[in-house]
Amino acid sequence: MARKSSQKPLAAEQRVESGPGNAGPTDTRGSGSCVETGALPSNTAPANYLESVGGTRILRFGVDSLYLSFRGQINASVAEQLERLKTLAQSSEPEDTAQAVFEAGNHCFEVKPTGRGRYPFVLVDNWFHLQLSRPTSKMLPMVMVQISSELLTRSGVSLAISAARQLVASLGHIQYPVSISRADLCMDFETLHCLENIPRSAWVTRAHNHQQYWDQGQYSGCTFGQGGDLMCRLYNKTLEIEKSKKTYLYDYWREAGWPGDVTVWRLEFQFRRVVLKELGIKDDLDLPTNLEGLWKYAMNWLRLTVPDADTNQSRWETHSMWVKLQDERWHRYPLQPLFRVSKSRVPTDERLFVHGLGSVTSFMAREGIHDLEEGFRRFSEAAHAYHLSRSQRSKKTLTGYVKEKVKLKSRKYNQLRDPANREARAKAYKKGKEEG
Repeated sequence: MARKSSQKPLAAEQRVESGPGNAGPTDTRGSGSCVETGALPSNTAPANYLESVGGTRILRFGVDSLYLSFRGQINASVAEQLERLKTLAQSSEPEDTAQAVFEAGNHCFEVKPTGRGRYPFVLVDNWFHLQLSRPTSKMLPMVMVQISSELLTRSGVSLAISAARQLVASLGHIQYPVSISRADLCMDFETLHCLENIPRSAWVTRAHNHQQYWDQGQYSGCTFGQGGDLMCRLYNKTLEIEKSKKTYLYDYWREAGWPGDVTVWRLEFQFRRVVLKELGIKDDLDLPTNLEGLWKYAMNWLRLTVPDADTNQSRWETHSMWVKLQDERWHRYPLQPLFRVSKSRVPTDERLFVHGLGSVTSFMAREGIHDLEEGFRRFSEAAHAYHLSRSQRSKKTLTGYVKEKVKLKSRKYNQLRDPANREARAKAYKKGKEEG
């Protein structure tokens, strides 16, 4: 049964069972940090290590999402190859589907069987999500590029933009400047303040839409201005990672002092093209030097205050947590050392060696086997016998079945390369790098 907030909701508020960050099952970590129900957030929470930093600690900040729009003309040879690979991706034969791989430089993209919206071609790896138009398209941009959160986090926005430019230049002729369709700036933090108990009246904002979210009766976050050109998400990031599996963030949090058992919240502002242009961000090269200005603008567009008797909200005192989150270190972004980011989407060791052993351990339990080596041996024997018995129907032995699955997953994980295309794609990528 969902808990009810002590604050009577305004008409614009909504109670939704999933959080703004698509939070997963309820996380109870850090639950002891809330102050008494109905009170404003304060520094009177139980003593712990956060008290030494005023009740709130910033763990990291940066650009979480970036969408670039490239106008130009895609090479006819690239479009022809994508048409062929898309047809292979749509095949019902696994041998054909496994070949739906497009190489660009040192990227090995999975070609999706369907387009997205008006874009007929979709390519994906761990760095980029590409949507490409046909050469005959006059109205659409040549390529829409979504840069992955991991690449932005580990390499910084400037290097990520540079890599995107080099890649797209190898696909066709670019018309500069490159537009930004959307940019999301974020800050991860811990706090003693109970965000659930903040009354609606404490939020001073130009946004008309305010929604709150609960997951299994627990507060998971809120949004302001959802659907608009500028919006804010405030949500439980530790909860969201249980679904997204972006565990690489743990290393950054620990570096900043996170003990591992305290809830981390994310404050995130989403800027769309209209707002970016109004603020003077005309193209992708303007963004890296204006992050601090964007953050300051957003933190004034939405402000957490301490309401008082004054009828003029602009004179209300800014809450101490919001003052902390107005941090002015953006001119030093990226704050962290840079790391190489794999272009492939390979599964983690935990997924392979914990979750991946599920079938073997289930078989051992079913057969009453307790020795691991015996379990592997008998599992293999049983698998061979099973596939031999169905080979007349499927025409595949265990060996054939495994080879087929390896190829399909190599494509999915961006590990399957076409030797015939490698040299040609590398030359195109090198040319794009020189032009970009």
